[in-house]
Amino acid sequence: MTRTAVVLATCILLAASSASAEDRVRVAIVPGVAVNMDAARVDALSQEMADALKTELDIDAVGGLEVRRRLPADGVPADCLAQPACVTDVSRRLDVNQLLFVVMVDTGAGGAVQIDTTWVEPATGKSVSRPAIDIAVLAEAKSRFIAAATSLLPDAPVRPKPKTGPGINGEMSKEVPRHFTTTSYITAGVAIVGLGVGIGFGLRAKSQYDDCDQPSAPCAETDKEDKIRTTALIADLGYVAALGGAVATVVLYMTSGSESRLIVSPNAEGGGGVTYVGRF
Repeated sequence: MTRTAVVLATCILLAASSASAEDRVRVAIVPGVAVNMDAARVDALSQEMADALKTELDIDAVGGLEVRRRLPADGVPADCLAQPACVTDVSRRLDVNQLLFVVMVDTGAGGAVQIDTTWVEPATGKSVSRPAIDIAVLAEAKSRFIAAATSLLPDAPVRPKPKTGPGINGEMSKEVPRHFTTTSYITAGVAIVGLGVGIGFGLRAKSQYDDCDQPSAPCAETDKEDKIRTTALIADLGYVAALGGAVATVVLYMTSGSESRLIVSPNAEGGGGVTYVGRF
């Protein structure tokens, strides 16, 4: 491959990566008007909303102190939504392609809060008001935001979740194909060495027997016959080792893979820590 081709391929990959990054939804929760609420409470709710959106949707979201840190010290103007230049400046500061401007009002009913949200796409100037969210207590904020996630960002992809029954968590394990393990390589080596020993000593025993079978030089029942028996025995042991190694290698290979399994365990509410593994 020439240098020009390498440079061209690199440029194509970088362009594809950049396009993919641009397509991903990056949203910021921008606090606007806050009635009867201090900055700390507004930031806490904004962060809860960002976390909830990332939990439910496959997006990047930023909120809370991170947003306040990047915006001007005096915040955004109350009429920022009506000023395209202001919207563009906010999106540039936060490095996002979508904005959720929120108005938070403490209704005075035991700390209950009503949140009105307006979605804005700076690149096109589109803006849409979203349904109001009522939060009775702060502890319920994240669950309320999760329930409202698809209505706040209806065009964002929903984060996939494993299909499980009520009160359980589960995920599919990866399928492992059959393969040669270190142990199977050892047993295969034993089979090859054993076969070599069997063939080598077998040929040697045959040669020794043929020499003794010559009429001109018959073997007496002494050391030569003992050597033939010993050589033949070693050959037999080599064949046995080869057979055992071959069988072990086949068994190890056939059992080395595993099918995809559903690993199911009770969630925190269900209690317990037992894990059940089911095969499919």
